[in-house]
Amino acid sequence: MSIYINIISGFLGAGKTTFLKKIIPKMKGKVVLIENEFGDIGVDGDLIPKEFPIREIYAGCICCSVVQDFRKAIEELALEYKPDHILIEPSGVGSLSDIIKICESISKKSDLDIRIKHLITIVDVSAFEDYVENFGGFYLDQIRNAHIIFLSHFDKIEHKEMVRIISQIRLNNQTAFILKEAWHSHDGEEIIEMLNTVNSYEIASKEKPVLMPANRMFSTFSIANPRIFSEKEIDTMLASLKDKEYGSILRAKGILELNTKQFIHFNFTPHHDHWEYLEECKATKVVIIGSDLNKQKISEGFQK
Repeated sequence: MSIYINIISGFLGAGKTTFLKKIIPKMKGKVVLIENEFGDIGVDGDLIPKEFPIREIYAGCICCSVVQDFRKAIEELALEYKPDHILIEPSGVGSLSDIIKICESISKKSDLDIRIKHLITIVDVSAFEDYVENFGGFYLDQIRNAHIIFLSHFDKIEHKEMVRIISQIRLNNQTAFILKEAWHSHDGEEIIEMLNTVNSYEIASKEKPVLMPANRMFSTFSIANPRIFSEKEIDTMLASLKDKEYGSILRAKGILELNTKQFIHFNFTPHHDHWEYLEECKATKVVIIGSDLNKQKISEGFQK
């Protein structure tokens, strides 16, 4: 029996976890998930329905510093659950080309029939040009190696600008299927139908220049058990994270408790932020990713 690997990549805050939450309940067969967090605390795994087996890998990228943990997770999940699909959500700063090579290596050395099926990248169109300018080939690696590209945050830019950005994406990947509309408007079954109708491509990572490892470009800071917030304080806190006194924050996410005894999940990037209520109690935590982080200032904002 073949086990199919599906990789859902995308830069920080592009919408990978939201995408997974849509498709996982509608996938046929047994599904397992590998979640890779660049920080030393996991958040996204708490948001996935608990009936799906999950392996969370913290404190580094599966494409470099925690490669052995990644290999072990694939092998253990394959042997223990005998799944039809292994979904992989790499860290937002992971190199897709390196992840492909590692998966190919695992497939060749394993006695199991493990095959890469879909290479999906989610692109935040509102942040595309900013990230290309600041991170260049490091950022574009995820786009150039994708077979399927979904676009997020349509509502942040005008249609004319959208068309121009899609043309830029196409210049960097001439063969991938690009969904030129908001995938959020489709339900999970419709998205899976799109995936199943996209032609298969030969899996081969593109040539790329030697890139600096993510842990040398970015740093991370995590807070367990942050203080209790009011709704107004959350809005103020998220707005303030754009201030350079915190350092250059590229991504903040977490689970917080409100003074009303409710729990919320929040997301922040320099281009957009939002929070939403959770239906059940969760362990509260905050993860920050960026550069030149002022950890003392961040602690003052989130700690008790």
